[in-house]
Amino acid sequence: MTILSSFLVLVGLGLLASIMLAVASKIFYVWEDPQIEKVEEALLGANCGGCGYAGCSAAAEAVVAGKAGPDICVAGGFEIAQAVATVLGMSVEEKEPEISKSGCIYGFHEADLKYTYDGVFDCRAAMLLYGGSKECDIGCLGLGTCVRACPFGALSIGDDNLPVVNKDRCTGCGICAQVCPKEIITLSSAATRIMSDYKVTECTAPCQRHCPAEIDIPEYIRRISKGDYLGAVRVIREKNPFPLICGWICPSPCEFECRRNLVDEPVSINALKKFVSDYEKRTGERALPTYLPPAEGKKVAVVGGGVEGLTAAYYLRRLGHRPKILEATEKMGGILRYVITEDRLPREVLDWEIDGILDIGVESETNKVMGSDFTLSSLFAEGFEMVLLTTGGWDSRQILMGKTWSGTALPGTYLLLDLLYTFSKGKKKPLGKKTVILGGGKTAVKAANICLDNGAKEVTIVYPYSKRDAESKGVEIEESGKMKFYFSAIPVELQGDGDNLTMISIQTSDGAIEELGLDNLVIGAGRFPEMLFVKTEEEGNKWKTVEIINVLKEESGIGIFSIGETGRANDLTGVVIAVRRGRKIARALQLYASEEEIAPDDRVIIDENELQNVFEITESGPLQAHRGNIDSIMTLTETETIAQAERCLNCGLICYKKELNREKLNAISA
Repeated sequence: MTILSSFLVLVGLGLLASIMLAVASKIFYVWEDPQIEKVEEALLGANCGGCGYAGCSAAAEAVVAGKAGPDICVAGGFEIAQAVATVLGMSVEEKEPEISKSGCIYGFHEADLKYTYDGVFDCRAAMLLYGGSKECDIGCLGLGTCVRACPFGALSIGDDNLPVVNKDRCTGCGICAQVCPKEIITLSSAATRIMSDYKVTECTAPCQRHCPAEIDIPEYIRRISKGDYLGAVRVIREKNPFPLICGWICPSPCEFECRRNLVDEPVSINALKKFVSDYEKRTGERALPTYLPPAEGKKVAVVGGGVEGLTAAYYLRRLGHRPKILEATEKMGGILRYVITEDRLPREVLDWEIDGILDIGVESETNKVMGSDFTLSSLFAEGFEMVLLTTGGWDSRQILMGKTWSGTALPGTYLLLDLLYTFSKGKKKPLGKKTVILGGGKTAVKAANICLDNGAKEVTIVYPYSKRDAESKGVEIEESGKMKFYFSAIPVELQGDGDNLTMISIQTSDGAIEELGLDNLVIGAGRFPEMLFVKTEEEGNKWKTVEIINVLKEESGIGIFSIGETGRANDLTGVVIAVRRGRKIARALQLYASEEEIAPDDRVIIDENELQNVFEITESGPLQAHRGNIDSIMTLTETETIAQAERCLNCGLICYKKELNREKLNAISA
């Protein structure tokens, strides 16, 4: 009986345990998504944490949940991303790898100090104490927090107390950038530099902050000083595709801001640019981009082969898109070819620069006039996904030399002066029933009456300023059933179907959006603005505009119509401004193609920003030999070029190259 009782007890305990396990399995059962398992198998399996998640399992869960993309594995590269994308039924495109970059110039031993830091050996901790021990608000603290955070051993602190990046080990995970409290470490590639603007959190020199094209002047001078002339050209072309042209014609506003002016005379910055660009042309060795992504992006028609159109097309191709320029005249170049004289800009120089743009894969056709040789709808029918309009101002009308826009180059759209001129000569324009006039002051009312006399049933005038301002400009406001007014309103979108305008959206002063049906649009300006048209459906001919101008901080929020070439003093400054606008517009297209917001960074440097600066230079060391302020048209010899490059003080906000006052440093450290 004892044995039997023991046996029954054991059996009972076993059954009880089985029941408890069964119940527990039901309660604590965790279903594992087979897709997560497949994604985890496709990942590298290093569990390095470089992706920002705690191991590959967590990363796989994030990918399947849509919280991360198939390229999450920074250590695995493109092949791993393809494998993950295959599991998800997606596709990925190869892109230029991003590498960590240190954005500080002078380390702890060379920096001016405001106190000696003797606390926790961590940059984030030091940041809490008056922003760190350096006088420079954005200077590297040099405590190596980024080095300790890197999971791949790609960072170290150099002899100058600044981070040194091992490019072979860096995976671009960005962990170092995340832990740096000063934003000294950033991820960088040619594509990100093309897309970027200078920010208040960056170490920038006065010269580069005042370059209209935003070229990294200190970096290309540094490369020149080391004899890397083609490398210097590559740096310039990240922000300006016309280095040699600008070497000939740029008015050099950067030289007025050169800190060397506080010592003797400015570095001949533009002459240095001209030397390296001329070296490239003379040797015939193109300084092509070190990385050019496959042309797998959007197919973009760029209407207008002037400075702005050529610039936009160049950077669109460098960002992986497929641009094609359609130029109305026989040769591209716009103001560079038809306005600036050849003694100021040799045509062989212009042709060399344009060929360099075409060499990277930009297509072009000349003698193609919008409105007669092609239309918006015909471009979409050809397979273009975007149409960018960069036709220039009044000067482009002179350049066309009789090849005026046929009818309405844009569907149903006229310039106010064109409309008035045409009717004053007794000619007729095809007008629909509803017309909207944008701006134009009191002349807009005159144009409205002309439209009403010639078939329009309703005319709406939209002014960007208040009713009081309109009256002060002499506008006679007499609203009726046929003539309506909007004040303090801006146009934010056009819509159309094929070659017909259908709607314009305007934003009123209270932020409300109103949609107005229309057949014709009259623009009260001397030029057609830069505009981007995109299709709104896979099939059919419907399209809309995109507010690309929002990418320019000084023009953000003014709607789809630019206020024109502000700040243009002459044709030479106009060229550099057009280069800047062309690159910014390419950035806007890239943001739209990536489904990101088209807007400037709030931290972008503008004239109103108050940045740290110096107004007196001491301890600048012995002066280098120089030829004075050299005319940019002159070409320096190689010896003179190196001498000029060595005169650069390698400035940041308040830092610059100088002989260190050891007594001062020792006194601070004591």
